[in-house]
Amino acid sequence: MATYVVGPVGSGGMLKRSIRKYVDWDPQGGGTAAPLTESPNAVGEIPMFSKVFTAGNGLIYETTNDGKLNVYKDQTDSGGPLLKLVKTHAVPWKRPKQIWSNGPLIHVLNNQGGIDRYSQSDPVNGTGTITKIHITIPPTAETINEISSADDVWSVGNSIYALKNGTVRQWRSYSAGLMAVKVVATGLTGALQGWSPGPGTFYTMSNDEESEGVVKSYTESPFIQVNDEVRTGISGHVMADVASCLAPADPSAKPFSSIPEDPDVPAAPAESAEPLPSTGPSVFSGKFTLGNGAPASGLPVLLEATDVVPENGSAITLPTLGQTVTAADGTWSIPLPSALPGNVEQAAAENGGVVNAVATVAGQTSSGIQMTGVSHLSAAPVAAAPEVKAQVADAEVVPAALQPTSSSSGSDEPTSLADSTANPRDAQYAQSWGSKLDASLADRNGDSPLPKWQSATGDIPTEDPYVINGVNTASMPIEAKDGGCDRTKSEVIDKKIYYTTVGEAHAFWDAKASFDYDNKVSSTVETAAKVGSKWTVTGSVTLGSAIGSSTGYTNKGSYYAKQWKIPLLYTKIKETWRCGGGGPMLRYVIKPGKYTVPAGGATGKYGKDVRHLDGSKFFDSPKKHRAYVPAGSYFQISRNKSVKWSGAVSAFGVSLGGSTSYDKDHRQRITAGNAKNAKHYIWGAKDNVSGKPGVFYSY
Repeated sequence: MATYVVGPVGSGGMLKRSIRKYVDWDPQGGGTAAPLTESPNAVGEIPMFSKVFTAGNGLIYETTNDGKLNVYKDQTDSGGPLLKLVKTHAVPWKRPKQIWSNGPLIHVLNNQGGIDRYSQSDPVNGTGTITKIHITIPPTAETINEISSADDVWSVGNSIYALKNGTVRQWRSYSAGLMAVKVVATGLTGALQGWSPGPGTFYTMSNDEESEGVVKSYTESPFIQVNDEVRTGISGHVMADVASCLAPADPSAKPFSSIPEDPDVPAAPAESAEPLPSTGPSVFSGKFTLGNGAPASGLPVLLEATDVVPENGSAITLPTLGQTVTAADGTWSIPLPSALPGNVEQAAAENGGVVNAVATVAGQTSSGIQMTGVSHLSAAPVAAAPEVKAQVADAEVVPAALQPTSSSSGSDEPTSLADSTANPRDAQYAQSWGSKLDASLADRNGDSPLPKWQSATGDIPTEDPYVINGVNTASMPIEAKDGGCDRTKSEVIDKKIYYTTVGEAHAFWDAKASFDYDNKVSSTVETAAKVGSKWTVTGSVTLGSAIGSSTGYTNKGSYYAKQWKIPLLYTKIKETWRCGGGGPMLRYVIKPGKYTVPAGGATGKYGKDVRHLDGSKFFDSPKKHRAYVPAGSYFQISRNKSVKWSGAVSAFGVSLGGSTSYDKDHRQRITAGNAKNAKHYIWGAKDNVSGKPGVFYSY
C-alpha cells in the first residue's frame, strides 16, 4: 500500500515541499511482517502553503489558498511521475481548518466550525465532478469540538478517526450526519499524527511535522499496538493511499523484487587475510595553517603527552615528548621517543600501547593578536602489537588552523572538579546543537562534516571568531613569540560517562544482523578544544584499553539496522600555558577516555536507527560496491576501519566523531535467510565489500 510523506516547509526549495512515496508491505499486519520502505526515485514537489491529502487509488489532492483543488495521480508503478496532474477544480472553500477523504467523499471542516461533505463522481481516476452534499454537519453537533481540535483526522470507508491527546476516537458517517463517538485506543503518548491504509489497522507517528518521528502500528481485535517501531526518522506529514480491504503480506516476498536483478553482481567473497603492518606509525606528524588554510610556517611546535592527567582534579604539568618548528608548508613531525617517561609509559600500557599527545603552536599577528593552534593525535611504539599499529595508521590526521586566543574562555566553565560536580549544567548542555543531534532517533548526519565551530550550550555559532574588533584575522601572517611556549599545566575540571557509537549492522528482508565489540576498545574518537570563544574539533585520540567483557548484538532482524554504543569516560580539562614571557593563556579540552560502565548502567546501548540506508537505497549505490550473500550463509567485515560517524557522541554539549578498527573481536556481520526467490544483496558505503567499505548495507 502506498504511503506518502509531505516534507516539512521549505524542504523542497524556497517555495516548495517535497513529497516522497513509501510502500507499506504489510498494511494488514501493521508492518510486523514487512517494512515501510521508501520507494526508489519516487519524489515530487508541492507548493509550500497548500494542504495535501489522499483519496485512494493513487489519487493525491492539493487544495490551494485561492480556491482550487488539484487532483494528481501517482503513476510511478507504470514508470510515470509521482504527481501527474489530471484535473483542477474550482471549489468554494479556502484554507479549511481540516480536510480529509475516504475516496468517494471529501470532508471539509469549514471556518464556521461545521463539516461540509463533497462527493467525487470518479474516485478511481479523479477526473469526475466535485458536488456538495446538501447536509452540513453543524458546529453545534457533539462531535465537532473533538474533530476541530484534533491533532489529526482521517477516514476509512464510512469511519472517521480523530487523534487527540493520545486518544483515537471513531465516528460512523451516514447521510444525515455522524454517529456517536467510540474510543478505539488510548494512552498513545507522544502521537501527533495518524493514518490508516485500510480497515482494521492504523498507524501513529510521534513528534511534529518538522521533526523525525517514530511510527507505531495498531490492529483491531480490539485495537492494540502490534509494532512499536515500524519506522524511525520520517520527517513530514504522513498520509496513506487508503483501500477498502487489505490482504496479508507474503513473508517470502522481497520488497521491490519485481525490479530485475543484476546478473553481474558477484557473490560476497571470503575475507582475505590482509597482513597487518609490521612497522607502524611511531612518528607524530601534522600540519598547522592560518585561518584561511594557508600554511603556518616557522612556528615552534610543542608536543606533550595527554593521557597522564589525574581524574581527581589535581593539576599536572604535561610531559614533553619533543619540539620542532613548522616547515614552509606548515607541516611538522616528531618521532615518538624510544624511552618514554614512566607515567607516559604506564598510560600507554593501559591504552593498549597507544600514546596520545597534543601539539601546540602559538604566535601573534603584527597587530598583536594572540593566535594558537592545537592538534590531538596518536602514535604507536615500535614494539606495539601489529593490530595497534594498524589502528593508529588508520587514524585520520587533518590540518589544524590557528585561531584567536583569549585569556579566559567564558563563564560556562567550572573552576574545579568539585565545582563541576555540584554545578547543574546538564540542562544547559542539552540545549546545544550537538546534544540535539545526539538525541535524535535516526542517524541523518552520517559522515557529513561537523560544523567548524560549536557552542556547548546553544545552536551553531553564526559569528566568525576570526573577526576581532571588526578586523578579520584569518589571513594575517603569524610570527612566533620570542622564547616559545612553556609546558602546559593541565587539570580535569569535569568528567562524565557518555555512550559513544562504535558500530552498526544491517539486515533487510529475511537476513539477520550482528555487531560484535568484544574484549577491548578499538576506536578512534575526536577531541575538541576551545582557545577562544568557540569549541572546535582538534584531532582525535586512539582508544585501545581493555574492556574485559563482550558487548554488541546478534541475529537481529529482519528489517533491522541499529548502531551500537559503549560507555566511555570523557573529561573536560583546563590547560594553562605561557608564550614569549606573556601572561597565562587558557584552553579547554574535551577528551575521550577509557571504557567505564556506570554504576547500575548498561555495558552497551542500542544507538540510532539506520534502516533508511537499506532496501531501495541499493538501486542508487555504485555497482562496483555491490555483492550478494548466498542463501543460508553469512558475510562479515573484520579488518580495516569502519566509516566515521560524525555525531558519534555529544560530550559536554559538543558533538564529536568516531570510528572503529575492525578485527577478530570487532565485526559487522549479516546472515542470509534461506529464501531463494531473490538474492540477498549487500553493498559497501565507501568501497566494494572485499575492499575498505567502512560499513555495508543490506537489501
